Amino acid sequence: MAKGLFVIGTDTDVGKTFVTAGITYILRKHNFNACSFKPVQSGGIVKDNKVLSGDIEFVKDITEINETNTMMNSYCLKEAVSPHIAAEIENVTIDKNKILEDYKKLQEKYDYVIVEGAGGIIVPLIRGKYYIYDLVKDLDIPVIIVARAGVGTINHTALTVDFIKRLGIEIKGLIINGYSNSFYEDDNIKVLKNITNVDVISIINKLNIGENEDFISKARVEYDNSLEIKKVLNLF
Repeated sequence: MAKGLFVIGTDTDVGKTFVTAGITYILRKHNFNACSFKPVQSGGIVKDNKVLSGDIEFVKDITEINETNTMMNSYCLKEAVSPHIAAEIENVTIDKNKILEDYKKLQEKYDYVIVEGAGGIIVPLIRGKYYIYDLVKDLDIPVIIVARAGVGTINHTALTVDFIKRLGIEIKGLIINGYSNSFYEDDNIKVLKNITNVDVISIINKLNIGENEDFISKARVEYDNSLEIKKVLNLF
């Protein structure tokens, strides 16, 4: 049975997809059979008159994995709002059992499955009934928390860690994303280690893309430099 990991963000747009792609890429580069899974995507992209998960498209570009979108994404919603609202607007009924069944299919095919959440830990998938933390508990897998390096990260990250610990969910560590080598970012990381008592597994640099540079290639170089395979394997 495959080993699983849930990628949680301290907020939206914190870099969950970037980190999910990186972990998947590093595993696959070292010949481990790994795949990512995005249970619910809101804010999907329209391509060939179909709504597709931009997050899954990015992972596929990074990893060059040959897998179908339907295997890697259970629900893709067009509206760029919280999943529960997007589902209501688009008259889509999110069924947690479908998500769990889709995850099981990936478990049967792969040795490592990296699950990417939507927003933070308390984001609702079904209004008043089912939240991201419920899904994590149902999947019964540990989490890695993706946090910003910059201003505001101490409060967001400490609260996220505290909430997850209260639920009894195992936290494998923090990944700091978007680091730009600033003195206050270094202090943020130091404070977070002291407050949360959670290990910082990796610090991923902010990518500055030049006019003639390829984003995918530069992202892979950053993953190679910041995500050690031994540490990645220890997340599972």
